[in-house]
Amino acid sequence: MKKNQQNLLPVGFYDLLFDEAEENHKKINLAIDYFLNCNYRLIKTPLVEFADNFQDTNYFLLSDVISGKNMALRNDITLQISRLLNSRLRNEELPLRLCYVGDVLLTKSNELYADRQSTQLGIEIIGCDKDQSNLEIIYIILQILPQILPKELLIEISLPNFLEILCQDLNIALSDDFIDAVRQKNISTLQKLSGKNGGLLSEIVLQNNNLEELSQKILSQSNSPKIVQILQRALEVNDLVGEKFPNIKICFDLFGDNFNNSYHKDIAFDVFCKNFPYPIARGGRYKINNIDAVGATIYMNYLRKL
Repeated sequence: MKKNQQNLLPVGFYDLLFDEAEENHKKINLAIDYFLNCNYRLIKTPLVEFADNFQDTNYFLLSDVISGKNMALRNDITLQISRLLNSRLRNEELPLRLCYVGDVLLTKSNELYADRQSTQLGIEIIGCDKDQSNLEIIYIILQILPQILPKELLIEISLPNFLEILCQDLNIALSDDFIDAVRQKNISTLQKLSGKNGGLLSEIVLQNNNLEELSQKILSQSNSPKIVQILQRALEVNDLVGEKFPNIKICFDLFGDNFNNSYHKDIAFDVFCKNFPYPIARGGRYKINNIDAVGATIYMNYLRKL
């Protein structure tokens, strides 16, 4: 092998040196110290787990010479928390507030930067069944992000399953053509397939900056308790951001999280930085081992690019 080839790294992997490494270290420590001050407990999980603990296949596979089993280099830390809840954390009193930081590795990345090595920095509340937990997670993430990234931020709120729930209430068939029209924001096809509700569905797809007005229009045609509850949850987030974070913009893509294969339920959010295409943080509610949970992850590799 030629000497210069020996010095190369695989695509998507990187070194951090000097100022860049030190700045990354300072930001991580600042965030972890803040999480700890908010009564979140730090956990550190191993880089390698048995492959049975992971659900998808986008991970590097190894063979354990001791057990003979397949092992995976972790591609997500939340899945490791699931294992902990079945083992060392099973007797802990809920709700359980956790924070973590660590590298994850992917076999492939379809994003512009093709990073296959990234650092996840996050918080989780396990065993929460109140909407107050949603607000707590969003508040903490929006408090720390401007401290480690002093740039213009925007938070986008989406409501997983809202499309399905609303269409069921309005007696609209969720055909493949209909779902494609919503995903592509094809208003003419959407109105054709929605009949008398086409106007409302079109406004939900296109309107993203005035949730109060949009909610009133939705409730004028559907006032089922479930719809009311979902919209109230989003309005509470809207009020929180407007009151506590006036310098952070907020928008809503109520159907958005229905199409990205997210495991989030009820509510999800992405935080963006101006002129950067990928979310620098993402979070929402989900189920873990049949327990209600809510959490958020900051993607440190994106912060470095900014």
